[in-house]
Amino acid sequence: MAIQFKTLESTEIPELLEVFNSAFSDYALPMRMEEAIFVRKLFIEGVSLGFSAGAFDGDKLVGFILHGLDEFNGEKRVFNAATGVVPSHRGLRLAEQMYNYILPVLKAQGYRHHQLEVLNGNIKAERAYEKVGFRKSRDLFGYEGTVAPQIISGVEIKEVKYLDWIKVQSFWDVQPAWQNHTPTVQRTMKDQKIITAYVDGNLAGYLVYDTLNGRSKQFAVKKEYRRQGIGTALLANVTQALGKVNFVNYDDNDKGAKAFFDALGLKPNYHLYEMTLIYP
Repeated sequence: MAIQFKTLESTEIPELLEVFNSAFSDYALPMRMEEAIFVRKLFIEGVSLGFSAGAFDGDKLVGFILHGLDEFNGEKRVFNAATGVVPSHRGLRLAEQMYNYILPVLKAQGYRHHQLEVLNGNIKAERAYEKVGFRKSRDLFGYEGTVAPQIISGVEIKEVKYLDWIKVQSFWDVQPAWQNHTPTVQRTMKDQKIITAYVDGNLAGYLVYDTLNGRSKQFAVKKEYRRQGIGTALLANVTQALGKVNFVNYDDNDKGAKAFFDALGLKPNYHLYEMTLIYP
């Protein structure tokens, strides 16, 4: 079996999607995507097929690494949006070999900082990434639940079309995961809804959620306005609009938010590890 490695820029979306669905058909969190949703994922996460890796058995794609590219604070970064190998070709260390192929390609374009996410309990994947040089950097959790309607005196909750993205970074205690970071959110602003909380005309907190899948992407309350019911009011607004709150990939280092979610009755529904690699 002669496996060849090359980028995916010449691979058609239907073929890539077929292999993607095959690779994730028996995943711990089963995943099957329709083409429109798959194409949206590639766009939102900044995936460049020209810098993504494929493993080919003859002319047949049997494995892939989808890479999103972006720049944060002047540093070029790479995000592994998905790694998959079809069941018939597992056990051949294809993920490791795809990385050995693509890392120098990315380095030549100035991309040395790599990150990915692996589901807690997926020991095989975790070990494969460690062999490449990745190490765990933080824990990410999903949370979901409902928050009862709240009316907080002196707090105005309103939807806005524009947000000062630089200003609200000062509200953060942790950096959002790749799927929730500002460049990712901004790529599909037409599908995002921004809910804000104002006190005496001042922005005190905000929440951004995706109207197509209901996932909350960013949520923060300015430090001096915390413990005044503002976060609760924002989450109650989302519950009223969507039926529930659904946070994805929230950094477990934010202990204040974790305690807040627990107090509201939001429950963790999955656990990921973020892993990083600085390629020499």
